[in-house]
Amino acid sequence: MGHTRNADGTHWLTFLVPFLVVLMPAARAQEQRAAPPLPVTRTEKEEFLSKASIVDEGDSSASKFWRVTLDDGKRKHDAAIETSTGREPSQRDYRFNVAAYELDKALELNFVAPSVERSIKGQPAAFTWWVDDVLMNELSRRGQKLEPPDSDSWKKQMQVVRVFDELISNAYRNVSPAFYLATMWDNLLITKEWRIWLVDHTRTFGTSRQLENPQSLVQCDRTLLGSVRKLNREVMKQRLGKYLASEQLDALEARRELLIKHFDEQIALKGEDSVLYDLPPRH
Repeated sequence: MGHTRNADGTHWLTFLVPFLVVLMPAARAQEQRAAPPLPVTRTEKEEFLSKASIVDEGDSSASKFWRVTLDDGKRKHDAAIETSTGREPSQRDYRFNVAAYELDKALELNFVAPSVERSIKGQPAAFTWWVDDVLMNELSRRGQKLEPPDSDSWKKQMQVVRVFDELISNAYRNVSPAFYLATMWDNLLITKEWRIWLVDHTRTFGTSRQLENPQSLVQCDRTLLGSVRKLNREVMKQRLGKYLASEQLDALEARRELLIKHFDEQIALKGEDSVLYDLPPRH
């Protein structure tokens, strides 16, 4: 141990400390730069969900979906797995997760988390992107009686959710007062920036040809209404025919027409400026 000190009595590490202070942050910065970024675009997320290897299969005994970890050799990210086929008592169907995402893409909403069809353990399933930076879900927000920091932005986002849920005949996210604190509202996620993401559409695309709560459709994003107008039966069959039956597509078209009629009537009654608004594009 006598060799650890210099002739003047100082420890040899004393001379290295300044260099270590400089080098360690630089090394950490280099490590951070070397880490590949997570997929950002829809296409990148879809490719990752479709091709990345499953490195942790999670607990598949969960009553609904379960969480797995994927790795494409460059980065890791989690996904929610749903394998229900509609034959269970819950009537949940994994295909509707993918259908909801495909419809979201057709409408250019970017509210629904990316979801792709893929097999796991020999079973067909929906692999859905695990949303990052989640602050809470809507059930938690309501339970804690928290108000959004920007109420106007929140109301506009929620009106998009309402239009989308009416279009897909969502059995969850019921807006009736009796369901205000129902557990079904845990599938509306709120990020730290108070951005809404929609997940779990396994009980959607019913065959009802009516709107459930048209009185709650007060306003509509201008771009969304334009997209709904363009969304005809042919486009829906091309996009969703793999996941939905003909009866479901017919009902979807009927609800689409009712939504257009509803907002046209509201515009005629109240004026376009009172009914339509412009939500900033989401990326």
